Amino acid sequence: MVFAREATSKDRLKIDWRHPVPPARDAERTASAVALPLAEALQVLWENDERPLLVLRECHYCQDSDQALLSRSLNNDRTLLLTKWFRVVRLPMHVTEPSHPFYNVFAGYAFKSSNGQTPHFYLLAHPAAQPVEFTGEQMQSSLWKGMAAVLGERYGRDPNKAVKEWLLLLNEFDRFDALLRSTQAELDETRAKNGPKSDKAKELEKRLAELKTQRGEALAREDRVRDLRLLSMPKPAAPVVGAAQAVGAANGAK
Repeated sequence: MVFAREATSKDRLKIDWRHPVPPARDAERTASAVALPLAEALQVLWENDERPLLVLRECHYCQDSDQALLSRSLNNDRTLLLTKWFRVVRLPMHVTEPSHPFYNVFAGYAFKSSNGQTPHFYLLAHPAAQPVEFTGEQMQSSLWKGMAAVLGERYGRDPNKAVKEWLLLLNEFDRFDALLRSTQAELDETRAKNGPKSDKAKELEKRLAELKTQRGEALAREDRVRDLRLLSMPKPAAPVVGAAQAVGAANGAK
């Protein structure tokens, strides 16, 4: 059986990709062709957003898609929701070229991947942290573990508990969306057939109002679930690498 999500859930299950623009030269106001130092490049990627980073570089196979993050055969809802607590940055394929302004975003790290290749994406709790890297062929469980470890460094509440609650709320949103749609359709038909002041129309109007109230209550619960209480960014003088030590490269094949 194929389970189709409704509109509210679909809206949550989208990755909020950011496409950072390299800083412009003061004179020509054109993008710099010189690679920025790692610290400066990360500052551009982060902007004023203090959430942990997820940084992905595109390749020939995943251009304009999310397949490096997602499973090709399993449900990805959990992964997609976990990305909401990250600042999710997407860089082009040629970021691996030394002349690219964001070259050091990948080249500036001594990654621990066993195959010695540049990772497809990585997670970074804060600028002084060790990145948690992934090849793009990782198992879902490895990715979830890495994401939870990094989120655990930067948020005051448990992301694993929160994402489970959020997944249950998505099911509620699906139910409300379907009921609201069918009830509104029945109300429109009843008004056309029996008139807007008929007893059945009034009953359906009441039911519709109740559903909207219940959906509003579910949305308020969602706001509480999404608030993991972001902690202040650690100072550069006190590096913390706990997440990387906890999960290592975590790059098993799917």
